[in-house]
Amino acid sequence: MKKTKVKDYDQFQLRLPPGMRDRIKDKAERAGMSMNDAIVWCLEREFPAPLTLDDRLEELATMVSMLTDSKDTYSGVVHLIAEIEETLEKLGTRGGIPADTKFSRMVSERLNYWRELELDNWRDQNESPFQEEPPYTGDGDPFADTPSEGDKD
Repeated sequence: MKKTKVKDYDQFQLRLPPGMRDRIKDKAERAGMSMNDAIVWCLEREFPAPLTLDDRLEELATMVSMLTDSKDTYSGVVHLIAEIEETLEKLGTRGGIPADTKFSRMVSERLNYWRELELDNWRDQNESPFQEEPPYTGDGDPFADTPSEGDKD
């Protein structure tokens, strides 16, 4: 990556209210920074550069690699899915991450497929096809919900 030279930076003349220049200078000196570095640092926090799709995919890939070393992979996967969903939301928004709509749709479909598999797995583990109805105790009419002969039309 080619480093930008200082002479190539944009310049901007700024008017500060009385006393602010001294406050910036004092705080910058205490932090071991120039005034310019301190101001740019503050501006970067408030106005971060837009995230590119490549940057975001790199972050997600890092999460995946960390996940392989994790002892609690399920919660890691859940967190990763949340991060991917957040990324998908940003893909479609104005000022968000620019990306191909086919790519966004493909990722969305795969997440939905994963959710369906997770739901099926949950059902397999938590529901039984052999759950029996409670036995009839003789109280009330066991056929109260069935239509009588006169109700059929």
